[in-house]
Amino acid sequence: MRVLVKVLLTLLAAADVASAFVPPIMHTKNFLCRVQSAVDDADTAASVQIPPFIASPVLEQVYPALIAHKDKYGNPNIPLGSADGKRCNTLRRLHFQNKLTEEEAAHLTDLGFRFHSFEDVYYECDFDEMLQKLMDYQKEFQTFQIPKKYEPDPELGAWVTMLRRLNQKDDLPEDQISKLDAVEFEWISTRKCGSSFMKRYREVLDKLTEIHDVGGDEAVAELLSSDAEIKKWIDAQKQVHANGKLSESRVQYMEDLPGVDWMKEL
Repeated sequence: MRVLVKVLLTLLAAADVASAFVPPIMHTKNFLCRVQSAVDDADTAASVQIPPFIASPVLEQVYPALIAHKDKYGNPNIPLGSADGKRCNTLRRLHFQNKLTEEEAAHLTDLGFRFHSFEDVYYECDFDEMLQKLMDYQKEFQTFQIPKKYEPDPELGAWVTMLRRLNQKDDLPEDQISKLDAVEFEWISTRKCGSSFMKRYREVLDKLTEIHDVGGDEAVAELLSSDAEIKKWIDAQKQVHANGKLSESRVQYMEDLPGVDWMKEL
């Protein structure tokens, strides 16, 4: 491993010299630093023991690099732009698809690995590929009302949820809207969540939307100063969030309330 690294970096250094003139002593210094860094990373990777519970081939392959990156930078989130960075992205998709074991996911979380949120799924997935999946779902079930947490394909459920959310905020590209309109996509979800949070959230959202459409942010602020029940509910969600117990999806719901900066004092 060490010999291979040195050979590769020697070739890289030679290419650098051929492309631009830099004083020889600087080339030597940079070259030695890069060699030492690569050798250190290789030593770390070579000494890593793969936990016996790891079953995912992707995780097994990238695990040494994750540990090396964490040792060097304090986190295992390797950026895109390298083969290992792409493998990290694959891990995130596998996790969202429920294709990592609970033990694997828990271990990655303990390491500080960042998984995908609903919003990440929308931005990471190819639109046309996901649209085809959605059309396959519609063909089978005769509806676009896919559950947000669709067990056979969690990515698809999350993607559709984000389509509706981004469209509501006017953040969806026009070309994507046109493609969805062309297949008569149902922009409004008719699926109802039975949780007490969602029941109250919808009531608050409808009320704030009605007021905001008429008078904007000022009208919403005036309402909150006079409606103690809505203010009390929003304050309660802020406290739950401060305690670290408000889910990421509910945080996003709160962010979508019109005219409300819910994390500030109301």
